[in-house]
Amino acid sequence: MPSALRRTLVPVLVLAVAVAGFVLLRATGPEAPPPAAAERTWPVQGLTAEPGTHRPAVIINGRVQSARNARLRAAVEGEIEAVPARAGQMVAQGDALVRIDPREARLQLDQREAERRELEGAVQSEDLRARFDREALQRERDLLAIAERALERARDLRERNLGSESDVDAARERLQQANITVDNRAQAVADAPMRRAQADARLARARAAEEQARIDLERTTIRAPFDARIVTVEVANGERARPGDLLLQLFAIDDLEIRASLPEPRLAQVADLLRDEVRLPATAMVGGQRIETELARLEGETRTGEAGVRGVFEVRAGGEALSLNRFVELRLLLPEEPDSLAVPFESLFGRDQVFRVVDGRLETLPVERLGEVVDADGNTRALIRSRDIAAGDTLLATRLPNAVDGLRVEVEDRDSGE
Repeated sequence: MPSALRRTLVPVLVLAVAVAGFVLLRATGPEAPPPAAAERTWPVQGLTAEPGTHRPAVIINGRVQSARNARLRAAVEGEIEAVPARAGQMVAQGDALVRIDPREARLQLDQREAERRELEGAVQSEDLRARFDREALQRERDLLAIAERALERARDLRERNLGSESDVDAARERLQQANITVDNRAQAVADAPMRRAQADARLARARAAEEQARIDLERTTIRAPFDARIVTVEVANGERARPGDLLLQLFAIDDLEIRASLPEPRLAQVADLLRDEVRLPATAMVGGQRIETELARLEGETRTGEAGVRGVFEVRAGGEALSLNRFVELRLLLPEEPDSLAVPFESLFGRDQVFRVVDGRLETLPVERLGEVVDADGNTRALIRSRDIAAGDTLLATRLPNAVDGLRVEVEDRDSGE
């Protein structure tokens, strides 16, 4: 064999023998055992259950309104003389808000006073006339009696041929005239009460018109009807006001209400508590000031676009910090709930489920959601109750997205529920 070919085949044979030996050793060698799978343990925070008596709260949203929200309008016509009121200003009852030039109203009052004095004189005149008619009637009756006697004498003289027929006719004519005069005077006396009543009625109308003019003069100064806060001012100096024109709007600061929609699950309970006259206070924080209210009643209708019924909360304290139509978050306090447990919201899974840690594994427990409470540190917690939770049980207090029954956990930190 040529030396060149031998030099080429030797390395190839050595490599082939090495590969064959490796494959033989791999096929005949012992197999390594597979690695054992280890179960993962999740570190979590725990909560030691301590059921007790707590007062739940429900968070609701409402708007500020006033039971006395007044829109003051002009009652008389005139030019605006001064506008002391300013939007947002706090005013006391009786404070001047807008002044209308009083000269026109004062002239009207002077005219009504003159009419009243004139009619008072007319009443006195009627009294004098009635007295004169009564006195004149008596004298005219005396003249009538004289005329009757004169007619009798004239007839007697005619029968004795001492008088003529013309004398009798003349006496009869005087008697008829006396009768007519007596009848007219008697009618005047009889009409006196009616004339006096008419004069009294005219005088009463004049006095009423005078009083109305006096009221109109007082109305030239528009005053605050109660302690209030001004919302808007619609006029300025120099404008011409007419009866019915809007001048300003204000609301009573001591009669504020907050109307808030109550959650449907709580509606029946709240209605029963109101029926039993149980006090239901509610608080809010506005601009750093505490607002204290109390549920007074439920509205009688469900408004368009709203699903629930709104409660009317009367403001008891802090109303000076509120403005009309302001949005307010109320914390409504319900009666105390025994055997309840305050837990952080991280302990809740869904609305009505928590996990208990038993022998290092999770166990699902259904709970009843009662509301919310604020602990001693000012933290808001969920209030729950469950017959399956006993004092000393450890509840999961960590938000685990993969929390399921049987999941292995290790409680690293433990808190106590108040």
